Amino acid sequence: MSLSAQATPLIAALEQLGAHDHFCSIYESPQEHYAVAIPFIRIGLDRGEKCIYIADDGTVGDVRQAMQSEGIDVDRAISSRALVLATKDQAYLEHGSFHPDWMFNFWKEATQLAMSEGFSALRATGETEWVLRGGRGLERWMEYESRLTHTLSESNCSALCQYNRRLFPPELILDVIRTHPTVVYGSTVCRNQYYVPADEFLGANQTAREVERLLTNIRERERVEDALRVQLTERRRAEEELRRSEAYLAEGQRISHTGSWGWNVATGELFWSQEHFRIFGFDPETAKPSYPMFLERIHPQDRSFVEQSVDRAVRERSDLEMNYRIVLKEGSIKYLQSLSHPVIRRSGDVVEFVGTVMDVTERKQAEEALHKAQAELAHVTRVMTMGELVASIAHEVNQPLGAIVTNGHACVRLLSRDVPDIDKSLEVIGRMIGDGMRASEVIKRIRDLLHKTPVEKAPLNINETIQEVIALVGSDVLRSKVELKAELEADLPPVLGDRIQLQQVILNLILNGKEAMSGVQSHPRELQVKSGKSGSDEVVVAVRDSGNGLDRKNVDRIFDPFFTTKPGGMGLGLSISRTIIAAHGGTLWATQNEDKGATIQFTLPLGSESAHEESRPDCIRDR
Repeated sequence: MSLSAQATPLIAALEQLGAHDHFCSIYESPQEHYAVAIPFIRIGLDRGEKCIYIADDGTVGDVRQAMQSEGIDVDRAISSRALVLATKDQAYLEHGSFHPDWMFNFWKEATQLAMSEGFSALRATGETEWVLRGGRGLERWMEYESRLTHTLSESNCSALCQYNRRLFPPELILDVIRTHPTVVYGSTVCRNQYYVPADEFLGANQTAREVERLLTNIRERERVEDALRVQLTERRRAEEELRRSEAYLAEGQRISHTGSWGWNVATGELFWSQEHFRIFGFDPETAKPSYPMFLERIHPQDRSFVEQSVDRAVRERSDLEMNYRIVLKEGSIKYLQSLSHPVIRRSGDVVEFVGTVMDVTERKQAEEALHKAQAELAHVTRVMTMGELVASIAHEVNQPLGAIVTNGHACVRLLSRDVPDIDKSLEVIGRMIGDGMRASEVIKRIRDLLHKTPVEKAPLNINETIQEVIALVGSDVLRSKVELKAELEADLPPVLGDRIQLQQVILNLILNGKEAMSGVQSHPRELQVKSGKSGSDEVVVAVRDSGNGLDRKNVDRIFDPFFTTKPGGMGLGLSISRTIIAAHGGTLWATQNEDKGATIQFTLPLGSESAHEESRPDCIRDR
């Protein structure tokens, strides 16, 4: 593998260095040597800098081979003038001897040439083993190294000096360390706290200056260590707060039965919190969450809805809200509610979804128990209402029964004649059959209202429902000297509802209107039932009376449970009626009429396939 493909800490540190930097590499083997020198050159070539490698005698070929083995196209780099492979005689000893000032001028001109050729900077590295073999002027080598730092600081150039620790004596290595602000040793790039500035390194009274510098370094090191101790203390405190926060979050999720999750859309990777694992019945120590594993737990009847909702949310980059069921391994069912939000890049692509999932099984069971209790209460009120209508019901049944008896006697007389009147007898028998059907229809309506059946919503004609109730209470209303009028708009579209529950609401409103006029003597008692369309997607039903109207302070209270203005009343009729209408997606309210009396009316949404679909208890919704 080439060095360019390796993401090592050494290469990452070398990439932080740039123009103006002066540093040395102290190595102990050829491998360590090239592990620093080759990446140094590669980084420069990648940045569009001109690179100069100054090799020792006979090592140019080794350097070329090392570069090529690491993927550098040496010939192409040389031909483009981006790379120069030189020897010590072509650089340091071009004039036959070494002179620091000439070298500083060399680097200045080389940098200017590189910039004029379109390169962004110059970087250079040189092997130094030849220095040990001696030569004219090399006694000033460490002076050159010391002054080079200042020269580079004023030039768009960086330099890496290479030293073999196994060959150079310790006293020279010590001077190398003192003259380089940055040192690379092994695989570590270090800012050098033992660096000595040139004026101190080359100046007089070096011992006194070194004492001052060492004392300053000691004091600075202590300051740095104090700062590090503070940072470590703050880090420990932050880690402890993070652990405490995570513990509180985990406990909060456990108490509220809420798990958190994240889903990387591109990779499919899922993250689940501990509570999420618990809700879905998986062991976090052995199970790795995945989208197929998630779908496997979804109830078969809800799975397609979940997949469609997730696909739509990803496609539309929208928030996602889902209510669905899961089936655990032992077969138990849980009801879940999930909310999530997409994280979107600047490009508009969805990176991931982050969300929560809540186990609402207990709430669902409580709602079902509440609905059952409400249904039981509604049934009780229907029975009580029918008890109040006993006299009217008896009249409705006795009237056709009396007619049957009368027609029966007439038929007997017609058939007892010397010449039986068959035609007349058949006519009378026909009336008897009609009266029997009337009595049967009355009894059927009563049985329907008294029968306890599960709520079942279906498209129905609201006018027919109103007429069935009027037929049942008509006699009772007339006996109370109330004129009942029905103004029902023709050709109303069907509504989605439970026929028995809606009959109960209409029956309750009619009886309330009748009772509201029980004390009226000054004007006619009129009760009007109207139906019509409200907007484009609702039907409205109104029951208007001509009684004394509503007490303003009680207008908002008449729908409260157990609130009543009638002697002996239980205060449940209107409360149950509002609950029934709300469960049908409608609204029930009361208003004071401008002249006299009050109007209680309700709306119902039109029956449609979409509305029928939304009546499913386990539907999936997204927004």
